[in-house]
Amino acid sequence: MIRSLAALSLFSIAALLAACSAQDGQGYDDGSETSPDSTPEPIVGGKADASFTEAALIDMQKNGQFVAACSGSIIAPQVILTAGHCVDGFTGWRITLPFAGGQIASSNNGITLDWKNNTSEQVNPNQHDIGLIILAKPINLTSFPSLATTKLTDGSSIVNIGRIQDGTLSRKALFVSKPVQVRDASKNGFPFDYIAAEVIQSGDSGGPDEVVTGALHTIVAVNSGAGGGTEVLARVDLKVVADFIQQTIAANGGGGGAAPPGNGGNGGNGGNGNNPPPACSGDQEKEPNSTFRDTNALNTSLCGALDPAGDQDWSTFTLADGVPYDVRLTTTGDAQLFLFKKVQGSFFPVRNTSATEVKHTSAGAGTYLAAVFSPSSQVQSYTLTLGK
Repeated sequence: MIRSLAALSLFSIAALLAACSAQDGQGYDDGSETSPDSTPEPIVGGKADASFTEAALIDMQKNGQFVAACSGSIIAPQVILTAGHCVDGFTGWRITLPFAGGQIASSNNGITLDWKNNTSEQVNPNQHDIGLIILAKPINLTSFPSLATTKLTDGSSIVNIGRIQDGTLSRKALFVSKPVQVRDASKNGFPFDYIAAEVIQSGDSGGPDEVVTGALHTIVAVNSGAGGGTEVLARVDLKVVADFIQQTIAANGGGGGAAPPGNGGNGGNGGNGNNPPPACSGDQEKEPNSTFRDTNALNTSLCGALDPAGDQDWSTFTLADGVPYDVRLTTTGDAQLFLFKKVQGSFFPVRNTSATEVKHTSAGAGTYLAAVFSPSSQVQSYTLTLGK
């Protein structure tokens, strides 16, 4: 059995960053309709993917000097999730979100659940390799990833996310692996982890491991350690870990995909789960419509419900070139709206005006896909309208 895996080493970047000021923003033109195309580049058979707006570059400091690099994800406006060994022993962090307009934040407040390995280069199977970085000021996204609350079954597919491209550190992007299958690592001596074939590399530490269902991203673990063709991933669904994360979020501004049902979630329309269903005189949703392959037509308005918990609904419409349009979501809970446009056979995310609205002018004729989902998996009613 595998009982000793190296913690992903922290890629030294002191020389690289010593002469660097704040990174240039990667923001989009306010008048643009879709996010810019990203060039596929492998980490280990992976690619850059701008739809992962939560993905974070983390540069760590000791005594005011940048000394190492990790990866991570923003899970609430003031909370960054990463590995415990990317937090323990460091005194400061700079966070960059390359796929969320290049937003940058700094922090000198990082905490771990129980990870205290100090300078050890081995994954401690008796500790949870989970760390959180607390931001003094919030970072705003149109949506946040969800956090898993249940264990994955053996053989489930996830993607690994990190900032190393075949051993080379990136300061501008993170990379998404091809799907890998995970299983419970308990029999291998790591009771708090999943185990999989090795994909992650040094510097990918703390990057999120996600299940992707359409527009919904669910973080199930973070990159922890690797070696000998095997990787271990620190789970976030374990009760002690989930409680640690949610209590930290609640104590630091709340919000994000980890928000419990009934609190309005992140950036929705103010619904609290107790409001009456929104008035709707339009078309009624018809199942199946839970994937981008099974959609309802969105004409003027569509009345629907996210039910059962964790449901997501997809609809579609087409526009000619130069048509002003306004897609709005009204909901009884915390549901959010994502919009995608088909360009030369591929779908690209359209910039949100808010978490519940997308308002632009079509830049070329095309087909659009709208996804409605709840970051906290609430059951709720909604109305989706299309104005043009």
